[in-house]
Amino acid sequence: MAQFVSPPTTDLGPRLSLADLPLRPEEVSRSSMVNFQVERGSEIPLGTQLDWKIRAMIARGALHEGDRLPSVRELAQFSGVNVNTGRAVYAGLEADGLIASEHGRGTFVTELADGLRQLDEVVSQALQGAADAGVDARDVASILFATAATSEPTDPAIPLSPLPTPSATLDAASHRRVLREQIARLETELAAYAWDDVRSPAPNRPATARPIPRVVGVEELERTRSELIERLARLRGDAHRRGVARQEALGQIEAMVRDPNGHRWEIVTNEDTGEPGCKSYRVVPKFGPLGAIMGWWRLKVSGGCPLCAPA
Repeated sequence: MAQFVSPPTTDLGPRLSLADLPLRPEEVSRSSMVNFQVERGSEIPLGTQLDWKIRAMIARGALHEGDRLPSVRELAQFSGVNVNTGRAVYAGLEADGLIASEHGRGTFVTELADGLRQLDEVVSQALQGAADAGVDARDVASILFATAATSEPTDPAIPLSPLPTPSATLDAASHRRVLREQIARLETELAAYAWDDVRSPAPNRPATARPIPRVVGVEELERTRSELIERLARLRGDAHRRGVARQEALGQIEAMVRDPNGHRWEIVTNEDTGEPGCKSYRVVPKFGPLGAIMGWWRLKVSGGCPLCAPA
């Protein structure tokens, strides 16, 4: 958004604050479209939601070339996501050329973002058409996504190839530089899955072993890049499946609350819902065996283990 600088103090009066400088109508309109909030109950990963939100704000004109974006920590605070998730979102947008980070200054929208503006008209027409037909816009979005992804993997969380292959016309040094940049981007995105990235332990090395300085070749960099792509695809797929399973577990709890008699002896734990602690939800008969005979059932919620309570 446009940034204002308070005029310096003079003998004519005190320094003005930002609140004393009214926003122009155009700036008020743009600020009303700024929204970094994500839906935690959605099956779409939070990082994907946030990425789409920022792209939509650029396409709709809420963010213009040169506008400064929140810092990674501010973005995480505004949206309620993990700092690593916010960092991965910015890394993806920067890799696509939509934003650029300047050391000591911040992150800004680039001139390449203007290419998204043409999407606003297309989206507006689609939304208007859905409204005229009485169709939910989310249904339209899901159909568009499914239609566009017919040649992609069935799991939307697994990308076919998140990075383009460097041009064959590059010299060896340029080729290595591009590969290192892509590897850095992949490692940044992998940071969002650090707690779930279970790998084999590194081999033991003699205490006297020291790293030998050398220039890493193109083939080794390409091999590292391929391994990171495969690992990222696996972790994204695992995260997607965990999200679906957790939503199903929450839905099962709601069903157990509404109709205990129809879910006899079923158990859902915090491990199933992704919540901390060891609380469990189970349907048990009221009054013991007599309740089971009479068909009297209820949902019992355990208090959880005291050792699992947050400090």
